[in-house]
Amino acid sequence: MDINMDLSMYQAVQEAASKNEKSTAVYYQGKKISYRKFMKEVDRMADILVHDFNVRKGDCVLLAQPNIPEVLICFYALNKIGAITNFVHPFTPFNKVLSIYKKTGSVLAILFEQRIAKEVENYRDFDGKIVVTRIEDHLPLFKKIFYHTFMNRAIRRKLGPWRGKFKGFDYLKSHKPSKKPVMAVKNDQNKKAVLLHSGSTTGNPKTICLSNNAFNFLAAHFEEMACITKEEAKGKGMLSVLPSFHGFGLGITMHMPLYNGLVSVLIPKFSSKAVVKAMNDIQMSILVGIPGVYEELLKDKNFLNHKSLKKIDSAFSGGDKMNVSLKERFDEAMKAAGSNCRVFEGYGLTESIAVVSVNTHKYNKCDSIGKPIEDIEIAILDEEGNQVKPGIMGEIAVKSPSKMLEYLDDAEATKATFTKDGWLKTGDMGYMDEDGYVFFKQRIKRVVKVSGVAVFPSEVENLVETVPGVLECCAIQIPDPRLISAIKVFVVAKYFDEEGMKRLILDYARKYLIRWAVPKEIEFVKELPHTMLGKVDFKKLQEENDKKYQK
Repeated sequence: MDINMDLSMYQAVQEAASKNEKSTAVYYQGKKISYRKFMKEVDRMADILVHDFNVRKGDCVLLAQPNIPEVLICFYALNKIGAITNFVHPFTPFNKVLSIYKKTGSVLAILFEQRIAKEVENYRDFDGKIVVTRIEDHLPLFKKIFYHTFMNRAIRRKLGPWRGKFKGFDYLKSHKPSKKPVMAVKNDQNKKAVLLHSGSTTGNPKTICLSNNAFNFLAAHFEEMACITKEEAKGKGMLSVLPSFHGFGLGITMHMPLYNGLVSVLIPKFSSKAVVKAMNDIQMSILVGIPGVYEELLKDKNFLNHKSLKKIDSAFSGGDKMNVSLKERFDEAMKAAGSNCRVFEGYGLTESIAVVSVNTHKYNKCDSIGKPIEDIEIAILDEEGNQVKPGIMGEIAVKSPSKMLEYLDDAEATKATFTKDGWLKTGDMGYMDEDGYVFFKQRIKRVVKVSGVAVFPSEVENLVETVPGVLECCAIQIPDPRLISAIKVFVVAKYFDEEGMKRLILDYARKYLIRWAVPKEIEFVKELPHTMLGKVDFKKLQEENDKKYQK
C-alpha cells in the first residue's frame, strides 16, 4: 500500500492533479471542472483566505456547505494553509452555528446563502467574518443565468440591504492573486486538520478532531474496496450525495476520488433524476449512498434502463442498516442490466473516518459488515476489555491509522474511548466469526440515524426540557417511510394545552436543531417510566412503541 504520510490532503490531491491535469476532477449540474482548473481555484481561494481574511496555520474556519464545488475548493484551500476545517451542516440554525463558531474558536464562517436568508436579521448582528456561497456560482452559463434571474430572486430580496455585509464567493473569484504566493504547509500527523460534529461512542454530541493522515489512509485503500485499479477507474465518477459534514461523505465520496484521480460527482440535493442526468454526462464507476438512495433509484425506470448501468463497478451503502430485500432487489436489477455491480455494506464511525470494515467483490458474506480493511484491526471485547473468541458477542473495538486525535476540549471522554492497550471502543455490539467477518447487532450508544444523519436523543431532550411548561421528556426512534427513521418525543407538561405546547416545542426545535432532529411526533403523557436509579427508562418506551409497529 503506497501511502505517503508526509503529504497533507491538499498535497495528495495536488499530486493526483499533476498526473491528470486535463481529466475531470469535479462534476456539478452538467459542468465539468478539470483537475488543472480545480487546483487553480483552490490556490486562488487559499490566497484570498490568507491575504484578505488573515487566516493562518492552525486557525479554525467554519464551513457549512451543500455538495457544491465551493465546499471542496474551500476545504482544500484551508488545508493548504494548514488551517482547521470545521464542518457544519449547511442548514444548521443560526443559534447552533453561533454556538459551534464560539466553541471551536473559529475566525471565519463560510456559509450558504439560502440558509442565511432564512435568518438574515440574526446574521446581520453576527460579529464574526462571513463568506457566502450561492448554488448558481458554478452552474453552466445558461443554468446560472436562469437560476440567478428567476430562482434566486426571493433570496436576494430577503438579504436586501444587508447583502453587502456578506462577501460573496463569486465576487472573491475576481480577486487578483497576491504577489506573495501561499505555500502549502507541510503535514503534521499529530495536528488537527478537520473537525466533525457527531456522537461520542456513548451517544453524546462531541466534536471529533481528525488528521490529514486519517483521510489519506482511507483514500489510499480505494483499490482494495472497489476491487479495481486506479487506472481502470480513471476518468470515471464516484457518486457524492452524502454531505461533507458526514465522515462517510467527506472521506469516501469527496477526498477518495480526488486522491485517486477519479471524478467526484456532486449532487447537492439527491434525486434519482439528478443521478441519471449525471450518468448521461459522466461514466459512473461507484455509487455510494444511504439505503434510501438505492430505494429511490430502483423506482426510476430511467436509471434501471440506462445504457451505462452495466459499466458501474461497485455500489456501497452506509449510514444505516440496509434491508436484505432492498439489497437483493438492487443486485437483481444490476444483474438484469448485465452489470457485475453489487451493493455492499460496511461499517465505521466518525472517530475512525467512517469505514473500518467492508464487504467487497473479493470478500463478502451475507448479513456481515465485512472484513477489516488492510492495516486495520478489529476485536470484540467483553465488559472487562478482554478479547473474546469467535462467535461471542461483545463490544466492537478498532485499531486504525485513521483514528481520531481526540474529542475537542474533552480529555476525559477521549480517555474513556480508548482502552489501555489502544483499542478504540465503538459503543456498538457485535461478533466476529472464524473467517474474520464482523457482524453488527446493536448500538450501545443512543443515536438515531434519520435519513443517514446521526441524531442524538439526549440533545433533543435537553432542548425540549428548556421549553416553558415542559417538566420532563424522552426522545425515541420511530420508523418513517421516507426518512427510514425519525424522532418521537414523549412529554410531561405542566400546562396541558396540547396544540399550543406542540407548536411551542416545534418552534424551539426548528430554531435550535438540525431539521432531522426536529420531532416527527410529540405525545403528551402524565408520567414517564423510570429505572431503579431514577433515570427515564428510554429503553422501555422504545420497546413499547416498537410493539405498536409490529402489530
